Amino acid sequence: MTPPGTTRGHQVGCDRCARHVAARYSILEQRICNACYSRLRRHPDICPGCAQIKVLAFYDSERRIVCATCAGVPSRFACITCGSEEQLTGSQCGTCRLTERLRDVLADKAGAIHPGLATLYDHLLTARDPRAVVRWLRREPVGATLRAMAAGELPIRHSTLDALPLSPRVRYLRRMLISAGTLPAIDVLLNDLENHAAAFIAGLPKEHGAITGQYYHWELLRKIRQRSANRAMTPSSYSTRSTELRQIADFFAWLDTNELSLPSLDQASIDRFFAHHHSQGAVGTFLNWAIRRGLTSSAEIPGRKLARPRPPVPDDVIWNKVDQLVDDESVPLGSRVIGLLVLVFAQRISDCVRLCRSDVTDGQTVRIALGRTPLTLPSPIAVLLRRHLEELGARRPYIGGGPEWLFPGASPHHHISEASVALHLVPHQIHAREIQQARIDYLVQQVPASIVADTLGININTAIRHAARMNSTWGSYPELRANRPDL
Repeated sequence: MTPPGTTRGHQVGCDRCARHVAARYSILEQRICNACYSRLRRHPDICPGCAQIKVLAFYDSERRIVCATCAGVPSRFACITCGSEEQLTGSQCGTCRLTERLRDVLADKAGAIHPGLATLYDHLLTARDPRAVVRWLRREPVGATLRAMAAGELPIRHSTLDALPLSPRVRYLRRMLISAGTLPAIDVLLNDLENHAAAFIAGLPKEHGAITGQYYHWELLRKIRQRSANRAMTPSSYSTRSTELRQIADFFAWLDTNELSLPSLDQASIDRFFAHHHSQGAVGTFLNWAIRRGLTSSAEIPGRKLARPRPPVPDDVIWNKVDQLVDDESVPLGSRVIGLLVLVFAQRISDCVRLCRSDVTDGQTVRIALGRTPLTLPSPIAVLLRRHLEELGARRPYIGGGPEWLFPGASPHHHISEASVALHLVPHQIHAREIQQARIDYLVQQVPASIVADTLGININTAIRHAARMNSTWGSYPELRANRPDL
């Protein structure tokens, strides 16, 4: 094999990829380019000679493609630290490179891993692909923040991250520290919303900021915390609350432009504002609060305009979408399974993304617990879910700790977001709410409302309401009492 860096006298044209580029390496009696050489290093395989995971780039005496050891030659691919040929990066394997990097980034002033970051050190070393963690540590403010924590320059607390500008990277770092047990668990999005609101309100004119701050803390935040007591804030809720603050700030700007104030606001001005500003429900809610607090005169505030209900989704349309989604390999597998649960079992995307692996039982059939009583999945959905479960094992980035989400997201120990799934399902025009209503209407005509509620995990009153609307009662189906059909 020609040593790396040999450039003089190289042929132009790679024998492996056929591109017209410099072929600097000689492997398996071929001249190959740098890209093909790198690809070979990144994809070790089981050697037919020793059954070890190695880079296969040599011939043995039987002309089999084997590793260097089985070919009886020195290995050019082995990690200089441990000899492994897996997950190579530079002259080291991924694990050795990550270990070296962590000992540098997380070291205290004595050169040892800071005790407060020891759990993070152990957790990151469980990564299935250590190279990804090495790349993550290079990104700022990740590396600089962890170095400062390790050196004792910054406390290992949430307040340190609160002081950083809000960004997806800081949010990911916080979640990583929580999942490693380095920081206590909190509702990350709720915490981010509080930080965002504080910074946003501080940037408003003093008078506007004072009133907006009162409204946010006494009205909005109180309700948000009540709703988040049993379920963490979702990205969509975070976005909605952020938008509400911006709409209120825009309303104050409109008051200034029109030389108005809350005390001088009258019905005519309110009507004029809402006539030219649509989708301003947050402003209406704010004004009702201001009226109750005596900050403005009593007036009639337009209510939120209800969306025009869509016509019922025909059953044949739903089943056409089922057939399409079963076969559409362009949609990520997890989102396909969620879409099918929406279409067939009247599920909400928000509930599907919170399913855990323990909710699935895989035996002769695949059963899933959407409600109290598990139900058996039809074969096409079961096949896709089994494929998804197989992929999960190989894709899971870290080992141990955190909930075993059935549909994990990109952030440590967090499920996929509803928005991501909805985006994946856009090509099939799956409007989850309308489809859920149509499916419940259909199912309560087939089995009692109590069974629908029990197996699908919906509220019993919701199921009864659908049954009443469809004139369906358990007594109308005496034949079903003897043989309850499977959903």
